[in-house]
This record gives sequence, structure tokens and C-alpha cells, in this order.
Amino acid sequence: MENKVIGVFAVCNTAGICVHEIDHAEDRVLASMNGIDPEWYPITEKPQSEMGGDSDELESGFEFGSFFVPFSEVMRV
Repeated sequence: MENKVIGVFAVCNTAGICVHEIDHAEDRVLASMNGIDPEWYPITEKPQSEMGGDSDELESGFEFGSFFVPFSEVMRV
């Protein structure tokens, strides 16, 4: 089954983390690298200061391996 991509977080010029679906009821995100083998990841929050910002305001997103993917940086497609 092919999953539609609704957003992309660019990692480099040949890789992107694709967001296929956001399940607000279960607080999870269906995501994959370059659209291959999507998996569910829990939605979480991190302080902006941990991502290089100067604020302790929480940023909503999800952990994809060692990457924290903030929803504010996912490009809608």
C-alpha cells in the first residue's frame, strides 16, 4: 500500500523524513525516510533551547532516530 506524503523535513539533498499521517487521537505520527517503510512515532515536545534556540518554550514534534523533527520545520506538500 502506498502512503501519501503530507509533509517533508529535509535532512540533506538526498534524504528527507516524510510525514504520511498525524493521528491526534493516539498522539503519534506515521513517518519514513524518503517514503520507504513508514512507521509510527509518538508525538513529543522539546524545549527550543535544546534545538539551538534561546527560549525554553516547548516545540511539538517527534523523534526519528537521533533526529528531533519539529512540526514547525516540516514543509507541507
